[in-house]
Amino acid sequence: MRTPIVTEEEVVVFFKKHRVVTWEQLTSHFGITRQALQRKIKKHSHLTSLNHNHRYLALKQFIGNTNRYGFWSYKGIIFSIHGNTAKTIPHLINTSDRGLSTKQLEQITSVMCRGILLKLLKQGEITRIREGFDYIYLSSKSEIRCAQLENRGLASQEHSVEVQIPQTSEEPEKIHSFFELGEGDYLLWRLEIVRRVKSGKSQAQVARELGCSPDTVRNTCKTFEKNGAKGLVITRKKRPYKMTENMEKKILIMKAKHPNWSPEKIGKSFREGGLDISDRPIRTFFEENDLVDQKKTSSRS
Repeated sequence: MRTPIVTEEEVVVFFKKHRVVTWEQLTSHFGITRQALQRKIKKHSHLTSLNHNHRYLALKQFIGNTNRYGFWSYKGIIFSIHGNTAKTIPHLINTSDRGLSTKQLEQITSVMCRGILLKLLKQGEITRIREGFDYIYLSSKSEIRCAQLENRGLASQEHSVEVQIPQTSEEPEKIHSFFELGEGDYLLWRLEIVRRVKSGKSQAQVARELGCSPDTVRNTCKTFEKNGAKGLVITRKKRPYKMTENMEKKILIMKAKHPNWSPEKIGKSFREGGLDISDRPIRTFFEENDLVDQKKTSSRS
């Protein structure tokens, strides 16, 4: 079967007609791959929805009027002219007079921000200070942060601001906490998972603290109970896995059917169905395409 010939103009007209679309709708309508469609619109700035698991797309040239935050809403689907959640949150914080709490950011963006806030804090993109029982997130730029603290009446508490400076390759690597472990330190990370669960914390709480999925915590503890610490150091021969277009489509379809499923759960479902794929390439695909869920939790950031 020959691949249909699709022009850039046809794809743009489709966006203009529907305003908001998904990759599934595009691939189904035009009969070509997602990669081919991305090449068609590479000259046109496109936005990914902040909510609905980031599955909706819109061309920037066809969006309507934005609010004071630079957001455009269409049938409950919210887009930011500043980009995805990781780019929008620092912009909101940097342009605020007094900094913003987690609750304020979630009200503005309509998405759960706790996970991405911790990630941005670790990367040094933002800072924070505790105020009462909550954290107030501030700019990483000292002049803006000082003004924000002054506006909150906290100018004298500059020393209490939590600032994390990302390590550079020029400096010797120092690990101060398990949150800063590198990819090669998976063993210590897994042992820390077991230690926290054994200390009485719930698996869900440990998952939140270490920034991983509950499935990862559950599977790690299962392995430890079955094989002890030895089970955590079993090395497997790594096989490079090339994500095919067909597999990407399967992942997107599965994610659309089960929006709350983690990469690990989708991988388990595939393997039960006879597909040979590990969790890592699925999680990498999630992260590259901004599909990682920001789940609402009762804990405070």
